[in-house]
Amino acid sequence: MTSLSTWWDGVEEWLTGLSFVPQLLVTLSVVIPLAVIAAAALNLLVDTVSDVIDRRRFADDDGTGL
Repeated sequence: MTSLSTWWDGVEEWLTGLSFVPQLLVTLSVVIPLAVIAAAALNLLVDTVSDVIDRRRFADDDGTGL
């Protein structure tokens, strides 16, 4: 855990040492892909839970749905 903390401190120090425009570009190049991945994962989770709830509500006697 200490090595991760030391690495993160180095990255943070390097990033804050940059001027505004490089900081913005580096941050956006990391944040945008992470946000897209998080949104896709959340979308998959919501779709899966919604499908499970929908199947339970409309299941026939044999459990196959409508």
